[in-house]
Amino acid sequence: MDTKRLDLNLLVTLETLLVERNVTKAAARLNLSQPAVSAQLNRLRREFDDPLLIPAQRGMTPTVKAMELLDPLRQALDQVRATVASHRNFDPAKANLTFAIACTDYLQAAVVKPLVVELRTRAPGVRVAIRNLDTPQLEAQMARGDVDLALMTPQAASPSLRTRHLFDERYVLIGRRKHPRLRDGITVSEFAELEQVIVSLDGGQLRNAVGQRFGCSRTQA
Repeated sequence: MDTKRLDLNLLVTLETLLVERNVTKAAARLNLSQPAVSAQLNRLRREFDDPLLIPAQRGMTPTVKAMELLDPLRQALDQVRATVASHRNFDPAKANLTFAIACTDYLQAAVVKPLVVELRTRAPGVRVAIRNLDTPQLEAQMARGDVDLALMTPQAASPSLRTRHLFDERYVLIGRRKHPRLRDGITVSEFAELEQVIVSLDGGQLRNAVGQRFGCSRTQA
């Protein structure tokens, strides 16, 4: 590949196509016509000597080479974007923008609420849009610009997303007063055998980490 002839916009198009896997959707996100994106895809195929995306029943399926390209391509483009953004003068007090945060209701109360209160004083023109955390869709949402920031446990984050440690916390056990099996020194295995209330974000995960570890299924939604 002759990198002197390579148009950086082609790489942006490739990143978008690999995320959307649909020429029409990619064109809409790039503010280009569908024929223009198709022409760029043909150029990319010639440059990489690979089909990259193969038409399927619904959308397009990336080739093995295309999937190998996605992470290094995204890292390179993110570095370019960060370099450009770092040289912009940003004054929070004068900023007028909206950014979207994806998180659970717990983190809305624990983190986002104090943040919004602080922004009202330091950045009154900044608005915060809250979205429910949808972990399987998060990477695509961020690639489309639907979500700017997600608050979640690091184990649940995709390896391709950039993460930063914010704080540590610990679990506490809550039960009704005078519960016959709750006492000081209760073991984890004993706790796992109790009937429990589980909060499920998708309505299907009805076992917590403790129950999974000890093979306990006595949990309730």
